[in-house]
Amino acid sequence: MSDSPSGPGAAAPGGSRDERPTLEEAKSWLADPQPAATAEAPGWPAANRAFAWLQERQRGVLAAGVALQLVVLLGLIAVNAAPLLTGDTVLLRVVPLDPRDLLRGDYVILGYEFSRVKPSQLAGFPAVAYLNRRPDQSRWQNRTVYVSLVREADGEHWKAEKFSFQRPESGRFIRGRMTRYGQLTFGIEQYYVQEGTGRKYEQAIRRGGVSARVAVDSEGRAKLREVIIN
Repeated sequence: MSDSPSGPGAAAPGGSRDERPTLEEAKSWLADPQPAATAEAPGWPAANRAFAWLQERQRGVLAAGVALQLVVLLGLIAVNAAPLLTGDTVLLRVVPLDPRDLLRGDYVILGYEFSRVKPSQLAGFPAVAYLNRRPDQSRWQNRTVYVSLVREADGEHWKAEKFSFQRPESGRFIRGRMTRYGQLTFGIEQYYVQEGTGRKYEQAIRRGGVSARVAVDSEGRAKLREVIIN
């Protein structure tokens, strides 16, 4: 009977070599480790290369993503602040639209004489809608409405002259949105007040002694500057 080799690296029965590393091979790998190559899945070479590219540039990709988010955020802030930076200031009279709900927490609810529009004031706005016969509310909700403004007799306040679905070609105007039939909002309906002072504003609004300074830009976008008790 012949002797058979034994130990790591010896040939297994049937002539095949044992795949386990020898002690010398293991020591060599530990002393000089080699980076593992990225295995490519069969049939997906492009995807594997793209994944490897992203891994190599992970920090750069993350930084670019954060920078893009900051640019978008700053852009939104700039658009929102545009009326305050570039708009002209108009003085508007504040009126109580809903006497039951003028105060919500630390916010005073403001209404204006042009916050409601009648069918006779807005071309293309059907009377059936205003009379609560509403065949298609979605047709009118969120529609943009432009209100042309003119000075009042006192030379300080401004009031509505004309309502239109079309942007005026000239003159000063404010842009709003129809939320319900005949109800318009302009983004200037809430005013933050200091704690404990809300009732003072509420009472002043009820007696008609409140005005709002509003910045309006060339596109009709409005931002509330301040509310004044006369």
